[in-house]
Amino acid sequence: MGMFETLFEDKVIMITGSSKGLGKEVALQLAKLGADVAVNYCHDESKAKETLGEIRQYNRRCLLCRADVSDEEQVHAMYRKVLREYGKIDVLINNAGKNDDDYVHFLSEERWNGVMQTNLNGTFLCSKYFSKNMIQKRNGKIINIAYLQGHLGSEGQSNFAASNAAVIALTKSMAKEMGQHNISVNAICPGYIATDLNRGNTNKYHIAKDMSTMQIAFGMKDFVHFVAFLASDLVNGISGQIFNIDSRIK
Repeated sequence: MGMFETLFEDKVIMITGSSKGLGKEVALQLAKLGADVAVNYCHDESKAKETLGEIRQYNRRCLLCRADVSDEEQVHAMYRKVLREYGKIDVLINNAGKNDDDYVHFLSEERWNGVMQTNLNGTFLCSKYFSKNMIQKRNGKIINIAYLQGHLGSEGQSNFAASNAAVIALTKSMAKEMGQHNISVNAICPGYIATDLNRGNTNKYHIAKDMSTMQIAFGMKDFVHFVAFLASDLVNGISGQIFNIDSRIK
């Protein structure tokens, strides 16, 4: 851990959707490793404050930011708040996500757009603003959390799969644009990990549990450690890559 603590010393990391689920676990791990973490949430203030309390056991300088990542004004205000507090941003982790599952012929345009606005537009807007400071200081990292559905598709999840496929394409495009500013942009695509986002979906749970020919060997801790590794200075000069970290052994 000592080597990682040195790597994250004086690092400022913004994690969207980090009051619970995968984002919370990543925030806790990075705070343990010495990073100043900005925690973003949208609705559940009590849960967010509870998470911040846990994180501050490891780093008192961590910050709570309320913003709907699909709203440009709120994202801009969050960006200004982080800069006022820390003066810079080193790593942006676009983790905020939403699902609203159903078959295509049952999905309303409103339900389709709701998922796209959070998953795709939120990633775009946060990257647009937080990269401004990275461009100014000519250094930074953007890590987008997508999901394997963006590669494989998923029955009853056309909106979720399409939004993640778009995030993958956005990641590759931003990597080409931002490389000249010494900013790396990568995406991490985990497979099924039980979180608040998907725990109540009995169909996906059944699918994950019923893989009789598969052994799912990748869990929450593995995901969190990989995100920390990619966010650290141990990994530089790698950009435009999509890391599928669903470890399945046939």
